[in-house]
Amino acid sequence: MVSVLTHVQNVWETQRSNSPIYAFLLTDVTIEDASEGTIRARLLLNQNHTNSKGSLHGTMTACLIDWIAGMVIASYGSTYTGVSTDIHVSYLTGAKEGEVLEITGRSMKMGGTLAFVSAEITKIQGGEKVVVATGLHTKYVRQKS
Repeated sequence: MVSVLTHVQNVWETQRSNSPIYAFLLTDVTIEDASEGTIRARLLLNQNHTNSKGSLHGTMTACLIDWIAGMVIASYGSTYTGVSTDIHVSYLTGAKEGEVLEITGRSMKMGGTLAFVSAEITKIQGGEKVVVATGLHTKYVRQKS
């Protein structure tokens, strides 16, 4: 039997190879831990992730929340990662090129039609975790039979 972590990593590898935007923005993301309903990943920020001021771009933050929500859905054993219906991002502080982000996603509810996922993006600053952004994401998950 394949572990949850291995399954999610396999889904991610397939998705990354089939998505030009994910291949460009998230090529260096690594899934560190996975259990049913929870995913933890890391990403070293590079210039492609920053805005004109050199800080983590808001679009990149939303992309990470969308991506982690799909991986949370995959943690239930599916290769399907859902379709976005609603996303909410709270931007709390910046992050710069060279910093490592930890992205954590947790299932709030996995229903027959919709999945509700919370996300948190943190960085280490001065030896402590600092929350960069939080998010709530709803995805449509019902597949045709």
